[in-house]
Amino acid sequence: MHLKKTKVLLGVILSGFFLLGGCASKSERSARESVVQELEKLQSSDSQTIQDTIDTQQLLSSSQYTEETAEEIGDIYSLFYKDFSFEIKKVTVDEEKGTGKAVTRLTTIDAGSLAKDYSLSLLEKQVELEADPEEVKFSLNDSCILLKKLLEENDYGTETSETEISLKKEGDSWKVIHTSDLDSLLTGDFASYMSDSRLLSPSEIVNAHFGTIKDFDSQQLIIYLSLDQLVDTDDSYNHSLAAAIGEQISRSFDYEITGEEQEDSQADVQVSITSPDFESILSSYEEQLTQWLKTSESLSDGAQGRREKERSLLLSCIEDNEATVSKNITIHLYNDGINWKIQMDSDIAEAVFGDIPSAIGSISQDVE
Repeated sequence: MHLKKTKVLLGVILSGFFLLGGCASKSERSARESVVQELEKLQSSDSQTIQDTIDTQQLLSSSQYTEETAEEIGDIYSLFYKDFSFEIKKVTVDEEKGTGKAVTRLTTIDAGSLAKDYSLSLLEKQVELEADPEEVKFSLNDSCILLKKLLEENDYGTETSETEISLKKEGDSWKVIHTSDLDSLLTGDFASYMSDSRLLSPSEIVNAHFGTIKDFDSQQLIIYLSLDQLVDTDDSYNHSLAAAIGEQISRSFDYEITGEEQEDSQADVQVSITSPDFESILSSYEEQLTQWLKTSESLSDGAQGRREKERSLLLSCIEDNEATVSKNITIHLYNDGINWKIQMDSDIAEAVFGDIPSAIGSISQDVE
């Protein structure tokens, strides 16, 4: 008797499962399968399949595509969607109108963090190019390489969002409607983050600039700071002077961001900057020159000998200097609707360059 009741109860339960499973109409099941097939393309190992599925301009503009760029972009998409997943929660269709909706949970890369790192990398690259003797322009392929490197070297994790995916019926099948909002969600809103003029804070902008300068070698500093234009002398001596100053800055330059204030489109960032003490260099030079001028050698060497000695003394004072000076300055920035821009002024130049122009200018009449 108990066995019979158990069989009856089990039959009722199983019948319930079958009934529930059969709740979705054939059309709804077809619509669901269309969404599954479309989103599974983003999980494909074939990058071209991914690019054919969404609007590629949501990541990178295609206006400069080349064969070389296409390969890099292919790798980017494969990396971008390596952790992509989805869950279709509910599908509804309107047979008369031939429309449908699929409530879907999307798991995409944390595009906000990626966009921030990418923007910083682009900014650092821009500063680097200002110290490039070749004056090479930054291309789309360069952008691809930067983005690919970030995706390869970092794990950005994922974020989830829920959306209604629209469908329309074409004949006996259903097709996903790719709206701009859907394609944006499928990229984690990467393009939206990239177009946010406040994605990077003023302090992050300043840090990107000064951090890149700090990593420059002496040759990059010569180009970036135009050190070879400090004095109007023959090329050989000018090069030696620029090299000595560049090496000094390379060894000594440092900075610390100590504060930030924002108001509307204006911002102030407080920075403590350490640079070579060129006043100390000038003082040492004048002291040594004064002592040498008292010697009989200075009289016997004549004008040409005096000129060469003065140059030699100046170079040695720069090369041997170990003194540094720190100065607190306020860097002003404004937001132009694209990003925060540093307003370069004499305070920044003096703090970063170590007041080179005035120090060298004080000596230039002696060495020319």
